[in-house]
Amino acid sequence: MGLFKRLCALLLAAFLAILYGWIPALIALVRELIRNCRLSKARRDLPDRQGKAAASPCVPISDPALKRPDPMIYSQFYLMSQGLAVTWDNPDIVLERNGAPVSSGDLLPDTEYEIVARIWNNSTEAPVIGLSVEFSFLSFGAGTVSNFIGKTHVNLGVKGGVDHPAFARMKWRTPAQVGHYCLRTAFEWLDDLNPYNNLGQENTNVAEAHSPAEFTFTLRNDDRERHAFRFEVDAYTIPPRRDCERKPPPRDVADGDVTISRLRPGTVLRVPAEHDRKHHPLPAGWTVTFEPETVVLAHDQSIAVKVVVVPPDDFVGSRSLNFNAFHEHGLAGGVTVEIKKN
Repeated sequence: MGLFKRLCALLLAAFLAILYGWIPALIALVRELIRNCRLSKARRDLPDRQGKAAASPCVPISDPALKRPDPMIYSQFYLMSQGLAVTWDNPDIVLERNGAPVSSGDLLPDTEYEIVARIWNNSTEAPVIGLSVEFSFLSFGAGTVSNFIGKTHVNLGVKGGVDHPAFARMKWRTPAQVGHYCLRTAFEWLDDLNPYNNLGQENTNVAEAHSPAEFTFTLRNDDRERHAFRFEVDAYTIPPRRDCERKPPPRDVADGDVTISRLRPGTVLRVPAEHDRKHHPLPAGWTVTFEPETVVLAHDQSIAVKVVVVPPDDFVGSRSLNFNAFHEHGLAGGVTVEIKKN
């Protein structure tokens, strides 16, 4: 009998818990519904734009709504990574003296010039306000040490709009020591759509082609790994701009003019023939030799590479040649040399 009473008491306690336990939950649910109704009514009474705002201060922005700029310059390393031929005579970097453009191959020592860098924006929706642009120079060669010149700021408009392209200017006094130097223009933007096209180099030299033309450049391994370097030469120059109304004909991927992007693994890129290095070989009758032909360098080790260019006997005029250094991971650097013969 005692066991029966205890069982009845437990059943009664369970029944009362079920009977009264849901009442607080129901009250909480009603209160939440009333609160949401009041918030909804208050939002409807707000002005149009405020009524569309998020209730939370931390809301993720969807990608289509986020407008990102893409400041860019003629960037040899980026273009080469896309399989495109390049010139180290940068079309976006020029030098002026007393307001007049001068050849970067005829600079005077210990003389003040002004570097003018043309910067583009590949975005039609997002401008850049206060873009920091840094100028520096290297000794003539590939992977050499950078020397800071100065920093300035520009406002870059959207593509096709005002302040586009933007021009960054910086005074530069050439070193007193006679030699060859590479100018660099670089910039960074926190929310850059493509940060890989933000470094451009102006790398030229003039060598008189008596017989033969000779020059020397410095090759330095600025990577932490030990690398074996090789050299290649091509005669690529930037072709004239195509008429906007003339569209290139469709091209078949099977024609072989494709490359795999190193910056976007797995991406197949189509390389137009006019920008493909294999379509711009050393002209017939020309010979180029490198001394040494290949070299292995440890970290921070450098070497002077001698280049001998022999043009045909009947060559008269000028021709630009591009000399590029590669290691097993890709482009290490390069120089563009203008060969002249009167």
